[in-house]
Amino acid sequence: MWMGVGDSSGSPKPIRIVVVGEKGSGKSSLIMAAARNTFHPNIPSLLPYTNLPSEFFPDRIPATVIDTSSRPEDKGKVVKEVKQADAIVLTFAFDRPETLDRLSKYWLPLFRQLEVRVPIIVAGYEVDNKETNKQTSIEQITSPMMQQYREVETSIQWSAQRLNQATKVLYYAQKAVIHPVRPVFNQETNSLKPRCITALKRIFLLSDHNMDGILSDAELNELQKRCFGTPLVPCEIKQMKKAMQVKFPQGVNERGLTLDGFLFLNTRYIEEARIQTLWTMLRKFGYNNDLRLGDDLIPYSSFKREADQSVELTNVAIEFLREVYEFFDNDGDNNLEPHETGYIFETAPESPWTEALYKDVTEETKYGGLSLEAFLSLWSLMTLIDPARSLEYLMYIRFPCDPSSAIHVTRKRVLDRKEKKSERKVVQCLVFGPKNAGKSALLNQLIGRSYDDDSNNNNGSTDERYAVNMVKEPGVVANTDKTLVLKEIRIQKDGFILSNEALAACDVAIFIYDSSDESSWNRAIDLLAEVATIGEDGGFKFPCLMVAAKTDLDPFPMAIQESTRVTQDIGIDAPIPISSKLGDFGNLFRKILTAAEHPHLNIPAIESKKKRSCKLINKSLMAVSIGTAALIAGLASFRLYTARKLS
Repeated sequence: MWMGVGDSSGSPKPIRIVVVGEKGSGKSSLIMAAARNTFHPNIPSLLPYTNLPSEFFPDRIPATVIDTSSRPEDKGKVVKEVKQADAIVLTFAFDRPETLDRLSKYWLPLFRQLEVRVPIIVAGYEVDNKETNKQTSIEQITSPMMQQYREVETSIQWSAQRLNQATKVLYYAQKAVIHPVRPVFNQETNSLKPRCITALKRIFLLSDHNMDGILSDAELNELQKRCFGTPLVPCEIKQMKKAMQVKFPQGVNERGLTLDGFLFLNTRYIEEARIQTLWTMLRKFGYNNDLRLGDDLIPYSSFKREADQSVELTNVAIEFLREVYEFFDNDGDNNLEPHETGYIFETAPESPWTEALYKDVTEETKYGGLSLEAFLSLWSLMTLIDPARSLEYLMYIRFPCDPSSAIHVTRKRVLDRKEKKSERKVVQCLVFGPKNAGKSALLNQLIGRSYDDDSNNNNGSTDERYAVNMVKEPGVVANTDKTLVLKEIRIQKDGFILSNEALAACDVAIFIYDSSDESSWNRAIDLLAEVATIGEDGGFKFPCLMVAAKTDLDPFPMAIQESTRVTQDIGIDAPIPISSKLGDFGNLFRKILTAAEHPHLNIPAIESKKKRSCKLINKSLMAVSIGTAALIAGLASFRLYTARKLS
C-alpha cells in the first residue's frame, strides 16, 4: 500500500496504478489517451510502464501506470502486478457487454481471492457513434456491481472525443489512494468511522493547548497553519462559527469549537467532496491510510540493540505514565477499572492489550481493575518485547516529549558480567520444566492468582505465556522496585528448539521440577544441560536456578542429597524449595532478581560443544559412549547422570 514515503532525494514515491481488463476493453488506449491527450486507434497490444510526473496531477504526486496483458497465459504476470498495485483501474467497453460481465464474474472475485485491498476505479470505454449516445449512463450500469463490491470507488465513462475523462480516470485512481473515503467514512450511515473519530479526537486534544476542551480562535489558527501553511482570517472563523450555530449548535460556544463541532466540521468536508482537507490534516499528524501513525514517526534507531541487550522505559516515560494513571483513576483508589483504561486509549486505534499475548498477564485488583504497579508492568512488558509498539501507543496517548526519550537500551550482558553487576530494572526470566512440574502455578503466583487457576493455560497450547509484576523489596525506598517478567517455555512433544536470539534475551533461567517425582527431576536437569549448552555455544551466558516445587508432597528418595550434589557439581545454588499449594515460595521472585543483579554467578560450569569439538580434533581423542541422553546434552549432562549413579 502506498504510504507517501519519499525516495532518497525527498521526492514523493510514485503511486502504482495497474490497468486490468479484457481484450478490446480499452486498457492501452486509456493510458495513451491520458498520457498524451490524444487518441491513437493503432497502438501496441501492451504498453511499457508509463511514468506520469508530479506536474500531471493536482496533488503533485507522480504515478506509474502499468498496462497488463489479457492473454490467459499471462495471468501470473497480471497477478504479480495487481499484488503490488496501489490502485486498480478495471476497464470494459460499452459495445462489448461481455467485458462488463467479466468484471463481476471474474476480475473482482479474483482480487478478493488474492486479498488485494486497494481502491478500484471502473472505466467504461464508449465508442463515439449515434447509437452509443442512446445508451444508459455508466452509473446505472455499474451500480449493482458497486453495491456488491464496495472496494469499487467510482465508475467513469470516457471516449476518444472526451479525452479529459481518460485523465480523470487516473486522477480518481490516485485520489482514491491519497484521500481514500473507505477508511474514514461510512457511506451507508453517512458518518465518520470509529477509527477516524479516534484520530480526530487525538488531533483535537493535541491542538487544545490549554486543555479546556475547546479550540479557541488562536488554537484553530495554529492548527490551520500547521496543516495548510496559512492562517484563517477573522472573518472566516466568524463565518464558520455562524454556520455551525445554525446547523449544529452544540458544536460551538462563546469560547470556540467543541470536540463534537470539530467532528461535525470534518464530516461536512467529506459530504462536500472536500475529503482532501481531512486527509491533509491526518497526514500532517502522521496518519497513514490505515489511520495508524506511520512507521516514519517511530524512532527505530533509538532501540537498535544487540541480542543480549533489552529495552526499558526511561524515568521520563514512567513519570508520564504515572500522571496518566492518576488522571484517569478518578477516585484515586489505585484501581483503574476497564472502562477507565478504555478512556486512556480513546485516542488510539484500539487498546494495545487486547491481543492474546497481553491477556491475563498481570495482577488484577479485587474489583477487576489495574493497580498502578500492574499498569506500569504492562507497559514495561510491551516495551521489552515490542518497543516499536510501545512508542506508537505512547504517541497515541500524547506523550509530550521526543519519543526517543521514552526508552533506553540496557548495557550488554557480557559487560554486566565483567562488571559483576546489572542495573536492569526489567528482568526477563525464562521458566523451563517438564509437564506438570508447576510452571503455570508459579506464573499465577507472580500475578496474584490461585495456583490452580487455569484461565490462561492456552487450552493446553504449547504457546509461550508471560506473567509480569513489580517485585517489592522490604525496607527499600519506593520507586526502586524492579519488574519481573516470567516467560513460560512450554515443551513440544518433540522437544523444543530455542534460537540463540531467544536465549540471548534471557536474564535468568529457572528449571522447575516436581520434587516428589524423580523422573521430573531427571527431565529438569536434562533441560538445564541442554539450555545451558545452547547458550554457551551461542556465546550467551546467564544465571540458572533450580526450583524444587510441590514440597508439600513427600520427596522422592535421596532427592535433597542428589539435587544438592548435582547443583554443586555445576556451580549453581542448591534448588529453591517452593509449594504453590501452601503459598510458600521461599522469596523466590526476589532471589531471581538477585541472580539477575549478579550475572557472573550461577553460571553452569558446562563446556560448549564447540570447545569439545576442538579438543577432539586437536588431541585426536575418541569419544566414549555415555548414552543417548549424554550425547544430546553433552558433557554437562554426563556430569549430572554420573552424580545420579553415585547416589
